[in-house]
Amino acid sequence: MTRPLRVLIALGNHGLATDEVSVLQVPEPVEIRFRRNVGRPLPGDLVEVDAHGGVAKILERDNVFGRGTSRGRFQPVAANLDTLLIVIAPEPAPSPDLLHRYIAAAHIHGIRPVVVINKSDMPIPRAPPFTHLPEMNVRVFRTRCGGAGELDGLDRFLRRGIHLLAGQSGVGKSSLANTLLPNLSLQTDRLSRATGKGRHTTTSARLLRLPGNGWLVDTPGVWEYGLWQMPVTELERGFPEFAKVAGSCRFRNCTHDHEPGCRVRAAVAEGEIAEFRYQAWLSLLSEQQRLANL
Repeated sequence: MTRPLRVLIALGNHGLATDEVSVLQVPEPVEIRFRRNVGRPLPGDLVEVDAHGGVAKILERDNVFGRGTSRGRFQPVAANLDTLLIVIAPEPAPSPDLLHRYIAAAHIHGIRPVVVINKSDMPIPRAPPFTHLPEMNVRVFRTRCGGAGELDGLDRFLRRGIHLLAGQSGVGKSSLANTLLPNLSLQTDRLSRATGKGRHTTTSARLLRLPGNGWLVDTPGVWEYGLWQMPVTELERGFPEFAKVAGSCRFRNCTHDHEPGCRVRAAVAEGEIAEFRYQAWLSLLSEQQRLANL
């Protein structure tokens, strides 16, 4: 049995993969074909491939990261992530709502959220949640991609595992990817030649080899990031600080909104849980109720 291959990009009923232990910093992609009875793999997946290039098996995933559609359905993007790199910048002004959504999604899937403050020579607004990231157990890197570039150790941090770049338009994700991947154009060209359709490499999530043994999932294009419809218990995983007290709520199915005997609301009143985090919870809870009514 040959070693499984790591999927680089998935396009309809076919895609590209490579030997994940290859020492090449620009992996040589091979074309693979998807079978309906096996399923469609995602960038980051490990797959077993038969002698004819068909995917015979998708190996068990650690997690799947994705987003919600306008109808609240889960749309997968990549698999087996270690880190969600949430890129923000002073300009455009960072969105607290978007930051809460990304952090919640990461926790729900068991992925580590990390915030990258790009254009760090400019000041970030002195307001929560940006001033409380360490208290939220979120690691922060401060980067600047102009000139020689300053990465604050981010390049070393990414030398192992699979990491996905996310963030609103204009924060410098492309510049950051170019700084982290000095051979980005070479990898993109190789994927483009292998597919024969270069446009796919700019419209689909793609897995790129970082210096060392790490991987970066690049998701080109503008995202308006929405969560998907889910049970309240799943949404609650996105707020790990609730777990310390939620078990003491009077009702097992407490939404922490209006129910009497809610220990979470009491913890907010006592300062044990930050008010801005509770308001973020109420916002996402309201969105879930709207999705449930579609």
